[in-house]
Amino acid sequence: MVNIKNTVCLLGVASLGTSVAVGTTKFDVDAVAWKMTEFCINYYTIGFGDTCWDIISRNQNKFTMRQLLCWNTDINPWCSNLIPGRQVCIGVDVPGPVC
Repeated sequence: MVNIKNTVCLLGVASLGTSVAVGTTKFDVDAVAWKMTEFCINYYTIGFGDTCWDIISRNQNKFTMRQLLCWNTDINPWCSNLIPGRQVCIGVDVPGPVC
């Protein structure tokens, strides 16, 4: 399991001479991943410049836009929020969600 260390630092106003302690929070990469169906068995890693249509095309049109959005509920209907490096579900085990 890969852990990413996220440091949050809040600084006070210098003229007031105040400061706030630095807090450190660890979180799991999976916790910040896309919300996707629990039935997912095939994944695709988003590349720079990918669109939803690219993802469908690169996977031999084995699924529809409707299915892609159903399996990955964090992807907005315009597919304008794809982030390179993140994985999306591109196939589900039978029976999967009804899309």
